[in-house]
Amino acid sequence: MLDDATIVQLEYFRTVVRLGSLTRAAEALSVTQPTLSTAITRLERQYRVQLLARIPRKGVEPTLAGSRLLSALEPLLDSVGRLGSIARGTDDPLKGELSVGIYAPLAPFYSPTIVLEAARLMPGITLTVTEGDLDELPEALRRRQLDVALMYADELTPDFGIAPLRSIAPHVVVAEDHRLVRAGRTSVSLHELADEPAAFLSISHSFNRYMSYFRALNITPNIKYTSPSYEVIRSYVASGLGYSLLHHEHLTHQTHCGRSLVPLRIEEDVPDSQLCAVTPTRDQAPARTAHLIEVIDNVVQQFASRAPR
Repeated sequence: MLDDATIVQLEYFRTVVRLGSLTRAAEALSVTQPTLSTAITRLERQYRVQLLARIPRKGVEPTLAGSRLLSALEPLLDSVGRLGSIARGTDDPLKGELSVGIYAPLAPFYSPTIVLEAARLMPGITLTVTEGDLDELPEALRRRQLDVALMYADELTPDFGIAPLRSIAPHVVVAEDHRLVRAGRTSVSLHELADEPAAFLSISHSFNRYMSYFRALNITPNIKYTSPSYEVIRSYVASGLGYSLLHHEHLTHQTHCGRSLVPLRIEEDVPDSQLCAVTPTRDQAPARTAHLIEVIDNVVQQFASRAPR
């Protein structure tokens, strides 16, 4: 017993938060929903706080008190699960399961190499990779569905653990036969592109970030095409249908449509974005999570060194 709360009750609570639903948690734990509800209620009575908030049509999410409890629970329940191996002297902190989330547009750049490097350097770890947008990943971190997320962290609140990996500047991309390329230009002012057709990523955070650059300059871009896919946008541009703004460099300027594009530096002072490894809290990450962050950092730096200039 821990403060009259059992390990089972605490594990029930953690599972409910991770899955965001009493129904799904009951199924995962192979218990009835009334049993699960009773356990959570007893936990709330013991600690004299509300731990879960019921959200209509969405399930449940932790209250502030619930989030605090969850932060404290993770190392405790992890240690409990390793008690047998600790007692036998066979415990290895680099064994077990880890879950990494990757911002979906970045997944093609990093996911395969992270999986390969983790398997090589952390063979005792079973790694799960999940893609998500910049709204989904922070929520998954809060629920402890992820151990770490690789994402842009420009708008994150400071309660997360944020390890900066790389600062990435946005750039313009145009077709290889664009007038600016023919003129030998390597940079461009966004004012020069105001009337040209544009193809923009439709992912909300990317779209809003790029639009903010134009708003700051009192420019209204002439957006003709949108897509959530980097590769579709690159193919639109390479086909001569418009310019675009992107962040990440590709290892090749060739696109799926068989044509190439050319990156141009933006002449205006536009902010870089911070690519970061993000953990659920500012507390020191467990050893295996810290090791995974090192693996992710190495992969990011390797990509940066190979990207064309």
